[in-house]
Parts: sequence; structure tokens; C-alpha cells
Amino acid sequence: MDTKFSQLLMTPEEQNAMVQESFASHQELLTYLLDHCILLQVDWKGEEEEQQIGRFLQDRAAILLPGTSIDIETPYTKLREAVSEGNIDVGDSVPLLLKNFQSQQKKTDLTVVLLDIGNDSYYIGLIKQSDTAKLKKQAGLGWRFTAFGSLTGEVLYTVNCDCGSMNVWQVKRGEKLTDDVCQDCGKQIFDEEGHSSFQVVKDYI
Repeated sequence: MDTKFSQLLMTPEEQNAMVQESFASHQELLTYLLDHCILLQVDWKGEEEEQQIGRFLQDRAAILLPGTSIDIETPYTKLREAVSEGNIDVGDSVPLLLKNFQSQQKKTDLTVVLLDIGNDSYYIGLIKQSDTAKLKKQAGLGWRFTAFGSLTGEVLYTVNCDCGSMNVWQVKRGEKLTDDVCQDCGKQIFDEEGHSSFQVVKDYI
């Protein structure tokens, strides 16, 4: 199985260690990357541990480019400010943190990347900026790495209604869905304030 794009996340020593392994599926490779802290999985709703993303990126930066320092406090301060001002909804914290961490990477020659395998979780990694061009060659793979800054700036909202209908909206980031209903049964999904009693899955594209 082709593991060359996963190797962009690693040091030569980590690559050599992985070559000794045998992976029968993408899932086995993903498990290896998570178990060896080369990728970090975070739920779409947010971190399970305090400063989980920041500590992971700090550790990976120090491994990939020894001596590299990442400011953890500033992104989390901005997140706390957004929460206190009521400018953030469930599911917004991870993209906000990644945006602030990515802005730092321009000074470190590193880039935050996401692995897309089609579920609700974020799979976060770090690669050297000089390797980002190689990500464009991932045609026909079962999963795909994307540099965080290359996203379109839009959000896909997905809501499964009680009637069984899947409702999907594509809107600009920061735009709120208000007073909208299920396309099949007409039940209200979003109220006038943009709140919903349903689970709302957001995919940042």
C-alpha cells in the first residue's frame, strides 16, 4: 500500500521505522500514525483535553525541526475571547485554533495539514512547507491530505431530520443559517437565531 504521503509527516528516522511495518489497509496505517502521535484525532465538537492541539503541534514541530518554538497561549486566548463574546458555536473551536496556529507556521517553515477520510473527526498533522506541493499529486487515493490554508472558506452543514431526510447546506464561513426547515417534511431545523435542536455537522471545505 502507498504510504509516501504519510511519510511527509515524519522525520527520516520515523520513516525508517514505519518501513519495517506492514499495513493491509488504510485503517491500519491510520492507527499506526495515531498510536505514534504522528497524527492527532480531534472530534468536530472540540478538544477532549486542554490545549490538546497546541501541545501536539508544539511536539511535532520540535521533532520535525529541532529548536522550533510554537506560541500556544495566543491561539487559546483568542478562542476564550471568542467564547466569552458569544461569537462561536459548537464545532467552531477547532477551525479557529487551526487558523491561528497555521498563521504562525509561516515563520517556522511548517504547515498544518488535515487528513480527510470522510467522517466527522479532524486528523491533524504537520509537514514542512517545502513538501506542500507534493500533496497535489494524491490522485485516486482512499484518503487525502490537505494543507489547512488551501480550504475554500465555505462550510457544509449537515443535519439528519427525524423523518430520515439528510439536509445539507453550503454557506460562506461566518454566515449563519436561520429560520430554515427540512427539505422533505418541513420541520424547523434552524430557528431565527440560528440555533438547532438537531446535531449539526460542519465540514470546513
